[in-house]
Amino acid sequence: MSGAGLAFETFESGGRAEWLMRIGAEDAPAILFVPPLFEEMNRTRALLAAVMRRLAAEGFGCWLPDLGGTGESGAALADMAWGDWRHDVTAAAAYVAEKAGKPLTAAMRGGVLLDDAATARGHWRFAPVDGLALQRDMVRAGLAGVEWAGYAPSDALKAGLAGATAAAVSPLRTVRLATDAQAADLKLDGPALWRRSEPGTSEELAVALAADLAEWCRACAA
Repeated sequence: MSGAGLAFETFESGGRAEWLMRIGAEDAPAILFVPPLFEEMNRTRALLAAVMRRLAAEGFGCWLPDLGGTGESGAALADMAWGDWRHDVTAAAAYVAEKAGKPLTAAMRGGVLLDDAATARGHWRFAPVDGLALQRDMVRAGLAGVEWAGYAPSDALKAGLAGATAAAVSPLRTVRLATDAQAADLKLDGPALWRRSEPGTSEELAVALAADLAEWCRACAA
């Protein structure tokens, strides 16, 4: 399925064919979005898509992969290990590089635990979280008391997540919400959509994130 500004493509990772959603021209300066993990991806997908659309209007090509066992992936989440997800990010970045040159990564929440697996010309992170904190949230905040919100990750994936921290990368820009006390290059007003019980978005936050990401992408290119 494709259109003037929207396409769904596949990349190979570990013998699997996984999906990439692209918004923007295939050969435009590329931004690889490394998604939030588990239920946080569902809650923030509309925000991510809004950011991608705004960046595409600014002349960027935005790519969002499905990690193995998530989204439209044909693999079973129970068969995935942490290393498989890291390889997915590596493979997605390589695919994008063949199309448009080395991408910049834009990672949200748990995606920051994987973005260093991509060969990239720069990294941008929004609301980073470490793996242990994310794992605790998933166990506590399940739907109707169901651990992991009904997901069934393998023990290997759980263990990899619990021990994961964001790697030191350069160049790096970190953006957080104004309600987050941790250090950042920029703080923005807006809702913590990943904390809500239902998916949602914020037009104001999408505008602010896209503007900052576009500026950072141009700075890294320069």
